[in-house]
Amino acid sequence: MSRTSVEVTVGRRTRDGDLPAAVPQALLPYALGFLDTSRDSMRFLWRDGQRWLAVQLVRTRSGTGAATGGRAEAVAVRVAEVDMPRGVTVREVDILTLLALGLTNGGIADRLGTSARTVSTQIERLLSKLDQVTRGGLSALAVDSGLLRLPIPGGVEATTGIGIVELESVVTTSRRSALGPLSPAYPRKRPLLIGLLVPTGVAASDGRELHNGSTLAVEQLNATGGVGGRAVELVPVEVDLFGWDSIARGLDRLVEADVDAIITSYASAENVALIDRVADFGKPFLHTATFAEQVSLAESDPLRYGAILQTCASETYYGIGLVDLLSGLESQGLFRPGSHRIVGIETESSSTHVTNEAFLARTEAAGWSLADVVRVPVTGTDWTATVAQVARLDPGAVMITHFLDHEIAAFQRAFVQCGSAALVYCVYGASIPGFLDTAGEAADGVIWSTTTGTYDDELGRRFRTQYEARFGAAPGWSQAGAAYDQVNLLAAAWSAVRTRRTDSVVAHIRRWPHRGVNGVYYFGEHGHATLSYPHMTSDASLGQAHMVYQIQDGGSCPLAPAPFGDIASFRLPPWCRRAT
Repeated sequence: MSRTSVEVTVGRRTRDGDLPAAVPQALLPYALGFLDTSRDSMRFLWRDGQRWLAVQLVRTRSGTGAATGGRAEAVAVRVAEVDMPRGVTVREVDILTLLALGLTNGGIADRLGTSARTVSTQIERLLSKLDQVTRGGLSALAVDSGLLRLPIPGGVEATTGIGIVELESVVTTSRRSALGPLSPAYPRKRPLLIGLLVPTGVAASDGRELHNGSTLAVEQLNATGGVGGRAVELVPVEVDLFGWDSIARGLDRLVEADVDAIITSYASAENVALIDRVADFGKPFLHTATFAEQVSLAESDPLRYGAILQTCASETYYGIGLVDLLSGLESQGLFRPGSHRIVGIETESSSTHVTNEAFLARTEAAGWSLADVVRVPVTGTDWTATVAQVARLDPGAVMITHFLDHEIAAFQRAFVQCGSAALVYCVYGASIPGFLDTAGEAADGVIWSTTTGTYDDELGRRFRTQYEARFGAAPGWSQAGAAYDQVNLLAAAWSAVRTRRTDSVVAHIRRWPHRGVNGVYYFGEHGHATLSYPHMTSDASLGQAHMVYQIQDGGSCPLAPAPFGDIASFRLPPWCRRAT
């Protein structure tokens, strides 16, 4: 359905800035190039920001308007904003255009940087949306209905007699010769676009870390020439982690923007349907959901989910990390627990259950036991009552898997008042700077761990210094570095393979270890999550250390694993000293 249209006459002496505001200036090279084609009229689609424009070019013989510069040979440019029929997406218009040019699924995939399988799926959807039964029917409909776009996705290489190919060839030739008003048109190299699903609302603190870490990486890349001469740009979209509609809308915006890859934190962990939507899109999707179930799903069908990579190990190792720490503290005489019982506190969400079989086996072998698992809602927990319930079980250690900083802070403030001498071990959430801000002095002594933590080494310290200089505050010890590394993982792959093809980019990320500020990212030939050191590999040069920290004097001190932490740095928490 079209809306109000605008018409302007253009001649060979028309220059940039002569067109009215309603007509994109980038159309000018195409309007002028049309005069050098053999056509009397032509129509196509043009993407202008978030809107589609239907463009019609008609050759005229008597143009005398001011925009024509007084020359008789001119073109009438008619532009109208339109809605796509039946929800056809930007990517589907790309496919229709290339299909009409006669490209195979493989040829289309090469142009769009995706896989032939993904293209096949998208063509099947187009057949359904547009009531066609064959590829030829789709092509004919696209030509007859003007559903072909310019510029042609991936450039002009086809020799078909379709008008847009002739026009694109004229414009491309003119740019290369750098003659006339065509030379200042589009830049030669399209920026590489990284979509960013940014948590907001109750997870806004983590979202800020994600956004800042990726922003710093992009700014540093562009300051040194980008990737192969291409600038890198972020396309951030704020989403509510607990609202599927918000997640779906955010992903749709990134698909519409035709980003080259998507990075995020744990958006997929609470929205499993996102995995299938991302698989349909077919571009690299890097996340830190720490969710073994999704890793297993991806590895079970690599053709469909091959571009989905978890840039950290899974939650399986959080509980094991606690037991190993407790054993180490006891063996060195640094901690003498009042009991060998562990109480788990887990949120009612699918991705935070770490009291699994591997944990129970390690617990039993170490002489500990799981006394109970207390389930709490994601928000709105009565922490005073929950802490009282935990204290009655007389634990030697409490493991809390909540990932919202303000909720963990509320727990900790209540816990230090209950009189228990148990150690507190937080899974991930205490990495967020907001935890320290909210918990205050009550945080001192808390132990926390993450499967993706920033190392306290030369690279990690340099990153933290640069981050603080850029954003005016120190980063947390997990998500900011993880996002920084995700951007650099993609940049390294793009630079090495010199293509946007998903299969080539993902193959490089898997095959070659990458040293980031949060450790070494290595997936192996077929893996969908990085190796964890020391639980999955004893070689620290091939794995991300499962970092364990203790909050001391308002900062995080790494305790394990060696050589990235020193367990001898452990301090008995203040509430333990008071209780004894």
